[in-house]
Amino acid sequence: MSTIRIARLVIIVLVAASAAFAQAPDAGLAVITADRLLADVGHLTDPALDGRLAGSPGYLAAARWAADRFATLGLSPGGEDGYLQWFDIEYNAFVASPTLAVTGADGVTTACALGPDFTARGFSGSGDLASSVAFVGYGLSQPDRGYDDYAGLDVTGKIVLCFKPNPSWAPSDSTAWAADSQTPRQKSLVAQAHGAIGLLWFETAATGKPARAPIGSVLHGPGKMPVNFPQLEISEGVAEKLLGAGAGEAARLRELIDKDKKPHSKALESTAKVSVYADYSAKHPTCNVVGVLRGSDPKLAGEALVIGGHLDHVGRQGEGLYFPGANDNASGASAVLRLAEAFARAGARPARTVVFVLFSSEESGLEGAKWHVAHPFLPLKDTAAMFNLDCVACGDSIQVGSGKTSPELWARARALDEAGDNFMVTRTWGDGGADAAPFSQAGVKTLYWVTTNSYPHLHAPGDLPETLNGPLYEKLVRLCFRTAWEVAMGDGS
Repeated sequence: MSTIRIARLVIIVLVAASAAFAQAPDAGLAVITADRLLADVGHLTDPALDGRLAGSPGYLAAARWAADRFATLGLSPGGEDGYLQWFDIEYNAFVASPTLAVTGADGVTTACALGPDFTARGFSGSGDLASSVAFVGYGLSQPDRGYDDYAGLDVTGKIVLCFKPNPSWAPSDSTAWAADSQTPRQKSLVAQAHGAIGLLWFETAATGKPARAPIGSVLHGPGKMPVNFPQLEISEGVAEKLLGAGAGEAARLRELIDKDKKPHSKALESTAKVSVYADYSAKHPTCNVVGVLRGSDPKLAGEALVIGGHLDHVGRQGEGLYFPGANDNASGASAVLRLAEAFARAGARPARTVVFVLFSSEESGLEGAKWHVAHPFLPLKDTAAMFNLDCVACGDSIQVGSGKTSPELWARARALDEAGDNFMVTRTWGDGGADAAPFSQAGVKTLYWVTTNSYPHLHAPGDLPETLNGPLYEKLVRLCFRTAWEVAMGDGS
């Protein structure tokens, strides 16, 4: 939809809002304060919850705490087990802190620091190994498409070193690289098929920007789990120690491969010693948390507004590294809880039923949202809209996604913002995003709530409550409540 079309919708909704739409109750707005929101974030980021890895004891403790909050508010249970909606996932929990030491061609050994120098990928296999290292470019082996980083190189018994992303250029058949081939699991399975015993991958610096530090991530991709194949993400600095030609060698090699569009793989005169111990299960229980405020209108109570955000994050790597996930997504989960309280304390029930969902397993591929879409509290055909809150407390202004696929909803939020704090930017996009995506793909109108400049600490140990912007957080959640209240009352939708 064009910007002009969206602007016209804003004008229409502004006029209508001033005349007909139900105003969000002051009693509900009063419970949405920065202090209360941040207090909940503080609870969810407590180290005792271990970074809320989906299915972990820490995550389940957070889920039960949230369920108790729904119960205290008088919401009806929306899961098969009270408020809990159970399903199974792959699960991999570190039972000790991973270690890495590298020895360059000069014979100097460096003990690498967990966090700034390296992290284990969330679905790393286990192993205690020491071996020489081979550089394998992008870690791809697709000879039928004219590209194979392993061609002519024996990596049997070696640890391979490769770039984290896929090339920005297309292979010889001119179609894009498969998205799955960029995942750590797929690159590991390719390396293992060629005889390698472990994988180290890294990012190179972009022009004018330093390379990003290693992150915590449980996004792993499809395929069989390589349970005895360690996978670490290392810094560019550690990679250059292994490459052995000084600063800038990683970027030089990437530029060379990109220019020639052919591999420049090679055995290195360096070694690495890796230790990873993880507890893997192919089928492990986790749960969404679902609370329901039933609508008051006999006709509209059979329709739903879903308000959700993911509760999980990427966990802990032994005692040495913890990912608190304050903005991602304790902020969104806390907002959902506070919105539930705002509706419950509003003094009147909305016409439509409001379903509040804290999703599990967003970080590994939107699994909780997909499960809920497949097992909704009310049928999706009777779902008026879905609001998703993800990373809503760090930054400087409010963004609302899905404006290109749900323009009327977006225009409503924009109109309410212009009549209030005027903190919402015009940038938007389509098809939901993150946990809103499965709903959008199923034909449900969505709004994706987020802030601008929201990701400086994404998946890093520094994603802490003190990095959050409390006044902005409060403004966003209040705007979300105002918009949600109108949708829940059935005004114009």
